[in-house]
Amino acid sequence: MFGPSPSTPIARSILAAAAHWHVELQCGSADPAALQAWRDASAEHERAWGLLQRMDGQLGTIPAALAIPALQAAQQRRRAAAKILALLVAAGGGIALGQAGLQSGPWQALTASLRTTHGERRHVMLADGGRMEMNTDSASDVDYSATQRRIRLHHGEIMITTAPDPRPFLVATPHGVIRALGTRFGVRCDEDGSVVSVFEHAVEVRCAAHPDAVRRLEAGQQLHFGDTGADNVQATQAHQDSWLRGMLVATDWPLQQLLQELARYRRGRLVCDAKVAQRPVTGTYRLDDIDAVLESLCASHGLQVTYFTRYWATVSARQA
Repeated sequence: MFGPSPSTPIARSILAAAAHWHVELQCGSADPAALQAWRDASAEHERAWGLLQRMDGQLGTIPAALAIPALQAAQQRRRAAAKILALLVAAGGGIALGQAGLQSGPWQALTASLRTTHGERRHVMLADGGRMEMNTDSASDVDYSATQRRIRLHHGEIMITTAPDPRPFLVATPHGVIRALGTRFGVRCDEDGSVVSVFEHAVEVRCAAHPDAVRRLEAGQQLHFGDTGADNVQATQAHQDSWLRGMLVATDWPLQQLLQELARYRRGRLVCDAKVAQRPVTGTYRLDDIDAVLESLCASHGLQVTYFTRYWATVSARQA
């Protein structure tokens, strides 16, 4: 019977148990016989324990008060175990979920170190030589450490081109974590979920809803995942990366879908009248002046745009 490959990520629950045993052992409260029984119960338990022992020198990155045998309070021990778990997950090739930093709310987005406003795009050179392109109305943070490279996308859309580096490259959203496998890929995140689209090589995806399940995507594939799990893998839509060139390409899109996309690049509300919502539209549209796009769209499709205020516009059928 074959055990897991040494390169297979160790389950987070096992890493958490190893971190717990390590802290209890340093506190002097662990039963050595019980620890040995836990290690003997599974090859993966022993593998996790061996990983922790090999990392022992790295535990200096944890605040000193959390890494000395004098720990007594249960709350302190839990915090220490959480710190160790974060290091184990990264070093073990696993993808950190939950405690390791998936949470992202309005405050984190507002204080993100990298942001774009409506209609703005931004090019970011990463410390390892990789590249990140940020689309309109996006917020992200970059966290590179000795053991991993992590991008946290709070909301919006990014395109990543990775650079060769032995450290894992992860993109975390509120809905899961994507691990790059030497690749170029895009990630979009909003309140409905996250979408990853692969343009070169491959990625692995773990949903926050099902952290033990890994989905692999190859070039030309995309996956939507949200609070309840992941959908089926689909083909990447044509021209999905056209925003990098400041363009939006629509092929037989319902008008409502087109306006929803254009609204991402414009402040305020852009509403589609229900009577024309399903009207098919095909065209290529510049993203640097959405109001000009609306005027052109209306002129060519028998529509009209009504501005209630500068930031509230409604597209409807042209009145006779």
